[in-house]
Amino acid sequence: MRNALIILLSTLALVACAGEEEMASSAPMPAAPLSSDEVLANVQAAMGTENLSSITVSGRAWSIRNSFRQTRSANPPWISRDEIMHYVRTIDLAAPASLASGDTYVQNLFYDPQYPADYTQNITAQDMNWSNQLNIWLTPWGFLQGAETNGVSVSMMDGDTVLSWISPENQTSPSGMRYTVNAHINDDNLISMTETWVEDDFMGNMRVSAVYRDYEEMDGVMVPATSEIWQGGGAIFGVALLAADANPTNLTALITPPPGGGRGGFGPPPGGAAPSPADLIEEVAPGVYHITTNYNSLAVEFEDGFIVFESGGFPPRANAGIIMEAVASVSEKPITAVINSHPHSDHTPSLIPMVSAGIPLIVSENSVDFLRMALSTPRTLLGEDTLNPEFQVVPDNGVMVIEDSMNRLEIHHVPNIHTDSMLFAYLPEHRLAIQADFTIRADDNDNTLPWQGQNRIVQGLAIYVDANGLEFDTLLGVHAPSYPQDSDDVLMALPDPDFVAPSPF
Repeated sequence: MRNALIILLSTLALVACAGEEEMASSAPMPAAPLSSDEVLANVQAAMGTENLSSITVSGRAWSIRNSFRQTRSANPPWISRDEIMHYVRTIDLAAPASLASGDTYVQNLFYDPQYPADYTQNITAQDMNWSNQLNIWLTPWGFLQGAETNGVSVSMMDGDTVLSWISPENQTSPSGMRYTVNAHINDDNLISMTETWVEDDFMGNMRVSAVYRDYEEMDGVMVPATSEIWQGGGAIFGVALLAADANPTNLTALITPPPGGGRGGFGPPPGGAAPSPADLIEEVAPGVYHITTNYNSLAVEFEDGFIVFESGGFPPRANAGIIMEAVASVSEKPITAVINSHPHSDHTPSLIPMVSAGIPLIVSENSVDFLRMALSTPRTLLGEDTLNPEFQVVPDNGVMVIEDSMNRLEIHHVPNIHTDSMLFAYLPEHRLAIQADFTIRADDNDNTLPWQGQNRIVQGLAIYVDANGLEFDTLLGVHAPSYPQDSDDVLMALPDPDFVAPSPF
């Protein structure tokens, strides 16, 4: 009986194994992964771009006020925006070239009243600058054109299918590296995000990305109804599209800008032959030196070295070198720290040589996260080593005091509508101060205007100086004032107690 039971169990086991083998052999084999060309073809079909050579889109847009890195807050999100009405953009994919235009109202960095202006972005076929061309390649249609032209690879990133291509051999970064463009593909074979990297003197390999949502079919082509361009961790430009025209018949007219059109941008002041650094430094008080460049600096001497307020202007590396050489011309003591007045783009690139030399930065508490992110980014596109910045932090709405037997330096955090990260330096024993971008206004005879004639940034400084009892006979400026100024000139901007400032937003 026992033997019969063993035979029966063995038979059942064999039958079960045979069933499992039959099930396994009849189960469908996993599909082979698609090749990069197959994924690209699927995306082109879903996007409707197989025969697309140009496209015009229209709707409304917005742009970050005064450009990226001229924002009120160093850290995103950035809420100050200029709306762009009647936004129209044409992209010639074959050239490649692009022209965008619209009507807008803009407000300058000093919050004077808004004024009407034309918005224009013109990228010509001759423009090989990657920081400009990426505005074409990051569009869904531009990415697919670049993939078709330059070859494409496929990979998986964080569960997404990603198509990638690299720029042509003749389009490289300063280090000789070619640029990479990625596109993330969603389950509908539509492009949900594109990204690339561009060299930046301050931010190293700066990532630029575009996010696309709410696709709709317009004139046979899939068009994202909403999109945003991101830099530095925040959105800097957005578009809401309402219409599209595929392969417009009047392409030449659409891609040709009007004569003299376009908004001006911020750029370095005109240069010239640099004088000797030793000729640019002047002692203005015992152990206090003014360094004159196109962005002036102050070097304050202590027992163990110098602390410098502001690191120089344009060209950033040359000016920072001038400051270091100027200090070395008056003393063998090292520069032990550099104060960044605020993290706007014209006040930061010159920090790079200082950080490369191992000099710590004194910054506001609310800017340190942005500055650490920017300065710690790899710099391979520039052919440079990654930096290791060291920070000393002035507390929000507080004061850092540095003092020894030689000098007392107070570094005040004075947030305002221009930037909430502004630092103001004050030397009480010498009745001397230095500021950046608190530009006091005067009439044609250099008479300081009363508070009604001052912008709200200077009015805010006046309120701070009055409340904290700061008194100084000399007020120096990173941007040199046209006439001597002191605390009385600042207090001219003190608003009437009943004045209520309008919101900057």
